[in-house]
Parts: sequence; structure tokens; C-alpha cells
Amino acid sequence: MPPLRDRREDIPTLAKYFLGEFSSAYAKKPRELSGSAMEILIRYPWPGNVRELRNLVERLVIVCPQARIEPHHLPPELFRGAAESPHHPYSTLHEARSAYEREFILRKLQEYRLEHDANSHRSGAGTQPPLPQMKSLGIAAPD
Repeated sequence: MPPLRDRREDIPTLAKYFLGEFSSAYAKKPRELSGSAMEILIRYPWPGNVRELRNLVERLVIVCPQARIEPHHLPPELFRGAAESPHHPYSTLHEARSAYEREFILRKLQEYRLEHDANSHRSGAGTQPPLPQMKSLGIAAPD
């Protein structure tokens, strides 16, 4: 089977399938990708193939509180090479900054979860995730 980058026409079908699968698996409201977010997915070369797309969609279902996934919800690595594209992912500095802040906080939240899991049996204490910033960027609070 050819790599996903050679089957770009399959990306919308696969993305929609994974959105449904993970929305159901995590008991979330059904999610959908905006047209501009889907265009970004289609342009991305997918070096990790279908598994990378599947992992991305799972992560989006988990962390995106809105039912409609927009470009600013997508991780920055998907935008490499987007400057040459006729469709720029961000129209303002504010949108670009928000996307970067969102990705940074998501990475820190993942670190927090890993640290919390490792330390929870010892002290039960740990650093708190940045809840005000998470709320302003539309990131769901950790369980």
C-alpha cells in the first residue's frame, strides 16, 4: 500500500473515520474538522503515515473542547511549508501566537500528567497545570 502522502484523497475519509471512532471511545460529542483545518491535513506530508494521522485525531478529540476543529487547534508541525501555500493558516499574529501558546501548554500538560503519574504514589503533590491559560485557549482541564 502506498504511503499516505501519495494518497492525499484518502485523508478526509480517514480523518472523519478517526474522529467518529475517538469521539465515541472517549464519550465526547462528535467532532468535525473545518474546511481550512482539513486542507492543512491534506497538505501535510505524513511521515508517520496513517498511524500519525490516527494519533493526531485522537489527541484533537481529547484536548479540543469545541465540536469544530479549526486550524488554531492543530499542532505547529503541521504548518511547516504552509508559507508557500496560497492558504495561510493564520491571518493575524494573534492567531499564530494563540496556536503556539496552545501547543506549548499542551506539551506542558503532557509533562505534568507524566510527572503527576510518576509522583502520585509518593507525595501526592506536584505542579499544577496552568488552568487560566488553558481555559482561555480552549483546552480542557486534566482529570
